[in-house]
Amino acid sequence: MDDFSALAQTLEQAVAQHIAPGAALACGREDTLLFSRVLGWASLHPQPIPIQGQTLFDLASLTKVLATTLLTMKLCETERLELDAPLGQLLPALYPPDKAALSLRQILAHAAGLPAHVPFYCDRPPEPADPQAQRREVFRAVREAPLAGAPGTQSQYSDLGFILLGELLELLEGDRLDRLCETHLFAPLGLQRTFFVHLDDPLPQARLPQSAFAATEDCPWRGRVVCGQVHDENSYLLRGVAGHAGLFSTLDEVQTLARLLLRCLAGRSSFLRAQTVAAFTRRQELVPGSSRALGWDTPSTGTTCGRYFSPRAFGHTGFTGTSVWMDPEGERFVVLLSNRVHPHRDNSQFQEFRPRLHDLALESMAP
Repeated sequence: MDDFSALAQTLEQAVAQHIAPGAALACGREDTLLFSRVLGWASLHPQPIPIQGQTLFDLASLTKVLATTLLTMKLCETERLELDAPLGQLLPALYPPDKAALSLRQILAHAAGLPAHVPFYCDRPPEPADPQAQRREVFRAVREAPLAGAPGTQSQYSDLGFILLGELLELLEGDRLDRLCETHLFAPLGLQRTFFVHLDDPLPQARLPQSAFAATEDCPWRGRVVCGQVHDENSYLLRGVAGHAGLFSTLDEVQTLARLLLRCLAGRSSFLRAQTVAAFTRRQELVPGSSRALGWDTPSTGTTCGRYFSPRAFGHTGFTGTSVWMDPEGERFVVLLSNRVHPHRDNSQFQEFRPRLHDLALESMAP
């Protein structure tokens, strides 16, 4: 019989010790949910609101894998995308020469030489007179941002690559990224609480009161506690719909996606072919020593997933305190959602806490 008492106690202590105001954790195997717990506070300010089972969390960079990468996987299966095609071939005349030569594979593997982050929001207002004009201008600024290094020579985790990828998907498919993900991913899977929250024109299911969401930061740039809108400032400039950040979901629906990917990889779901999932979750080694797969990360020394996931495991983290890790060996998964940036992002305790929690989860699931 699996014993999750130590895991439950550690989660409770994390909330009591203010490592995060609230947390939601699920772990198990592809066919069985073994442990699930939500506790703590969705919001402390301006008023305390407890986390519920259906509380929506800002997934932050889990957007990269659970929206942008999954959509790319779908489009590659229908041969609408080719991983090794340069951007300039996919969309001629749009990119400057240094970006036109980049391939989707390099971008997905964080080997394109793009900078990790550029604070485009610093000299732009959060509420512009013409939001859509600002969105177009920010995309242009991303395309024109100088490379940080020669493509293929270093592994540099980059938000900018996924902003580029989100824009490319929108232009190729002729629709907004949130609608594309709803059409190709979330609606076919019956997921009703996994969506982007567009600031001006949200999808019907995203039109929810703030009390449905876990709050994030008391943001100086916006002058308020952010709740029900994306925390990431560059995504906010892009009206909450971007390839690198902006997705919201619940514990139930993120673990549904985790279990789905394990089923696809085992050939027990037709949503994605096993070979597609295997190709995207396999370490690419475009840069020697890089742990990156396509979109996904894999275990390495000091990684957030702890010590016990196998080399075949894959996952990702998000700045707001979110992560999802899956392991084909034993078909195990761990989903952790939190609002560790509420009310402030200065929270170094979480970095040490997350791998320890993963270790306890896998120890609890051990045969």
